[in-house]
Amino acid sequence: MKNIIFSLFVLGSFSLNASVAILSDLDDTIKITEAGGNPTDIIGDDVYTGMPEFFEGARGYAPDLYILSASPSFMRGKIEETLSKRRIKYRGLILRKNIFEDKLEYKVREIRRIMDSTSEDFVFIGDDLGKDPEVYAEIKRLYPARVLGSYIHVVNGRRFPADSNVPYFTSFDLALREHLASRIDATVIERIAQRLLGERDLAMIFPTKAQCPSDATVWDWQTRTVFQREAMDLAARFVRFCQARRSDIIPN
Repeated sequence: MKNIIFSLFVLGSFSLNASVAILSDLDDTIKITEAGGNPTDIIGDDVYTGMPEFFEGARGYAPDLYILSASPSFMRGKIEETLSKRRIKYRGLILRKNIFEDKLEYKVREIRRIMDSTSEDFVFIGDDLGKDPEVYAEIKRLYPARVLGSYIHVVNGRRFPADSNVPYFTSFDLALREHLASRIDATVIERIAQRLLGERDLAMIFPTKAQCPSDATVWDWQTRTVFQREAMDLAARFVRFCQARRSDIIPN
């Protein structure tokens, strides 16, 4: 039924959005680096649960994925290995050649270079640890008609330009937002929900140093969608885990 509703609701949407690309940050957005912490985390290859499924599902409307990272270019081999291992397909991987260059200036310049070389509209994904919120706000100011969405993974919970960015905690949040924007298919939401519900190590969703919401009201908006059941199941599991983490109790 969900697929029928989705098909009727977005009939013609994919033709309108036929030229869409996604640009994503890497660390703390795709790859877990424990809130930008230890060097061992930075070179690790763990990714957030559900993100490979999100990118695979998004290829139905956004075949081009650009990954823009402030990581140094000498890490290219390791990053490519991680992305290949997780089967994340991408068109471009842009890394910082000058590690002393300001991250905001670097990312704004590289995004402008990409956008000026293509007619695609963009969906941006980043996190709140670096300058992604400010970068995406600036890009939206420069290209207001070509920024379809800007999502910021909440890791440390800092304030950022909310008028230009939508916060999210999990891959389910992200995929559901894109579904409500009439872009991603309902089957992708269901697949990601099952992936999250089946994850045995919830630190792959909420790493130790990251924000872990212990109040279900964070996900109230999800229960008002056709994915109410999945949203309630996920919220209940996440709240138990986050409350247990706060009280130093290991949940069953």
